Amino acid sequence: MRAFCISHHSITPSTHRDRSALKSTSTTTDDSQQSFIKKRRRSKKSDRSYTRIRGLGFGNMGDEEEEEERQTKNTIDFLSIVGKLKRTPRTGWTKYPEITSQVESVADHSFRIALMAFVFGLQQQQGEGSLDVQKLVTIALVHDISESIVGDITPHCGISKEEKNRLEVEAMQKLKHALGDVAGETIEALWLEYENGSSREARVVKELDKLEMLLQASEYENEYKDVDLTEFYSSCDGSFKSESGKRWVEEIMRRRPAR
Repeated sequence: MRAFCISHHSITPSTHRDRSALKSTSTTTDDSQQSFIKKRRRSKKSDRSYTRIRGLGFGNMGDEEEEEERQTKNTIDFLSIVGKLKRTPRTGWTKYPEITSQVESVADHSFRIALMAFVFGLQQQQGEGSLDVQKLVTIALVHDISESIVGDITPHCGISKEEKNRLEVEAMQKLKHALGDVAGETIEALWLEYENGSSREARVVKELDKLEMLLQASEYENEYKDVDLTEFYSSCDGSFKSESGKRWVEEIMRRRPAR
């Protein structure tokens, strides 16, 4: 016999109420299971994402930090070496006692050549043929960089041209390895391009190297009246091929004090 529950309004079979409670309990259990399954799926997805990130190289930050630290150290080492150019005198001027105390450094020389290259390149864009201005400037900046190790070797130093070249190549190798990576290789490539005159830009910088020397000679002669730097002018005969270079030389010669 079924039992009946008595209420104020109606009589309801107890089995009906029990089934409703069971259904409610079952629904709650199903919801909990679904929630657990969803969380588990999200966890697995997160695990897969982390695995992919590690595969892309983002999972090992320690190696990246070590590489950045190494690169920074190499950069400062390199800059400290080339900083010696600020204290390296241009040897050719030192034979004149009158100007020895005011002799320009290799860095002084390189700075003005870089500026000359920038101006020359910009002017050529409107003149006899365009040049890669960035390459002009960067070649000018690095063209004497090996002298930070070997010094400014001139024909009067008693060192053959072959030996001078060997010493400078070795110095450039040291600088490349000191800096490392793509930056070191790029600077070496620009330096070799200048040494070999293998591009129009490199040949222009070689002209500018002579032009800067003539301009400096003119300035010394105007400042130190008893100094005669004719040998430097003579060494540049026939060195200028571009029309702009020839015009610059003519203007520099006009400013040379009368002898």
